[in-house]
Amino acid sequence: MPVQLPVRQVRDEILRAAGGPVYGLPSSSSRLAGALFHEIFGDLLGSDARLHARAALPGGNASAEEWSAGLRDHIYRLLLGPRIEANQAALQTATKEVMDLWDSLKGLAQWLATILHEAWRTGAFSTSGDGGEGLMISAEEPLTWRLQEPGWTDSVDVTGVADVVFRLPGSDRWCVAELKTGQSAREADLAQACLYHQMLAAGERTPGSLALIHFRPQLEQKVFSPRELRPVEARLKALIGRLAGVIPGPEPAAHAPAPTPQPAVQPAANKQEHAELGRRLVAVFREYNSPAELLGDPIVGPAFLRFPVQPARGVRPESVRKLAGAVQLRLGLQAPPFIHTAGSRLVVDVARPDREPVLFAAVRGQLPAADPILGCSQLPVGLDLEGNLRMADLADSADCHLLVAGATGSGKTEWLRAMIAGLLVTNTPQTLQLLLVDPKRNAFNDLAGSPYLWGDRRIIYPDEVQPVGVFDRLVDEMEKRYRVFQAAGVDHLAELQRSGGRLPRIVCVCEEYADLLFGDRKEIEERIRRLGQKARAAGIHLVLAVQQPSREIVKGALQANIPARVGLRVTSRIESKMLLDRSGAEDLLGDGDLLFKDIGEPVRLQGLYLPPAERRVIFGGA
Repeated sequence: MPVQLPVRQVRDEILRAAGGPVYGLPSSSSRLAGALFHEIFGDLLGSDARLHARAALPGGNASAEEWSAGLRDHIYRLLLGPRIEANQAALQTATKEVMDLWDSLKGLAQWLATILHEAWRTGAFSTSGDGGEGLMISAEEPLTWRLQEPGWTDSVDVTGVADVVFRLPGSDRWCVAELKTGQSAREADLAQACLYHQMLAAGERTPGSLALIHFRPQLEQKVFSPRELRPVEARLKALIGRLAGVIPGPEPAAHAPAPTPQPAVQPAANKQEHAELGRRLVAVFREYNSPAELLGDPIVGPAFLRFPVQPARGVRPESVRKLAGAVQLRLGLQAPPFIHTAGSRLVVDVARPDREPVLFAAVRGQLPAADPILGCSQLPVGLDLEGNLRMADLADSADCHLLVAGATGSGKTEWLRAMIAGLLVTNTPQTLQLLLVDPKRNAFNDLAGSPYLWGDRRIIYPDEVQPVGVFDRLVDEMEKRYRVFQAAGVDHLAELQRSGGRLPRIVCVCEEYADLLFGDRKEIEERIRRLGQKARAAGIHLVLAVQQPSREIVKGALQANIPARVGLRVTSRIESKMLLDRSGAEDLLGDGDLLFKDIGEPVRLQGLYLPPAERRVIFGGA
């Protein structure tokens, strides 16, 4: 079986060699300039592209500059504005990042309007929906490149998603464009773009030029011919072989990067059954007058198969989404498929009959290394479809506090335990302290007496200790830390630690937050509001879990101050919308199947399972 290698891992190694940051270190700036930018770009070139064009672009003999201005205004009012409002909690302290994002979007409007205007001028593009066949352009294009070089011990499949591919009028050659929203290592940018160009060449389309486009600090476009890329392509093949571990030779030196770890969950062997399921799936869409075609093989996750589909011309994505119930009946599925948008693609997630759990031990090697002084502020959320562990960073304003929701059988308690285990194995009691509130009395018993427990090393049971008093202790600790920061001349916990101060990060985990509200709702919500607004810089974080994310619980203190959401299976569409601002969590499969939302659209992940024996070792041996 070929070794699977995502483009992201190649990109990370290129950036390390160039001395730049890697994707594995998330920040609000990179999230805003990445996730939201590409989401808006996907909207502009997705299935409703011509609707956006008709709304944004002036007709007649308008100039390219007027097209750019119209598109810029359209992006600001209808695409960026609603997303800023939806992510208000996460963007409270991200003014610079939002301005950088807007600068990038203005550059995008200028670049895209230039292409569309030229196509319109030559008769190859029409905003009326008739014609327009001369210009072909697609955002978020999935690509695969299989390599088998002489001397390699196995073949390698490099997979990724190119920002945009397009074919200009009158040409049979397809171009690849890589979009960059900020300052980065130019050599690494070129190598990554060259990688996508080679992946396009491996398909059926004839590759043309490659465009590397930077939108900040000003619009800059560089175009490379295939001949200019050949030296870079040769070095890329050598790098890919080394990362995949398929080049035989002596053991790597200590400073050399380790071979790429294999995904924790291997793909199911029977691809023929998966292909047959895909054919039956599109047959149902045709039967209900919403034809769509499959875009390649399904992506195999631990809990489901993901089929990317492209609705036929004139078929709106909403009409396909409404067929989930019909697909379940026609295909005899135990659960309705989850039909939604991922990036700019419509995808259909169908439950696997041979579902596999993701064990904590299988991905433990993907956890970040602990810093003896700073500890580690990142916690595991779940595994994505590429076998990569998605982390949330408590030090980041987008992930500083989390609201976790899931009904009975969703895997909520198991998710909390795996999250805590991830923090424990990357910290010491000197860098991390836990405040555990357990109304159920059975979620965290293995941590009783642990040196990681804050204060008197007790788990808090609300029938023994007043919850208001517990949160008052956290508020007092927060204010005390701000006085320490002021005296030391620093602004937040990391600065204090780097200057020699020693204060642990405190994570408060409440297994059933709703139970705390019965007696002192107003007082508790006031404490949560204060902690949500100020505690991040002090190194104090809230992870609040509920069974039912109802309006009464989510609205108010949580809505405005808890930015990150982990949605496991809930009981209704209304609850999903309250938690994630969209439906979908009601269709999840349970047992750790989840949607994670911080900035941008929710991402579907599989939570980790920590078996009892391993849990006792990690919790009891801490």
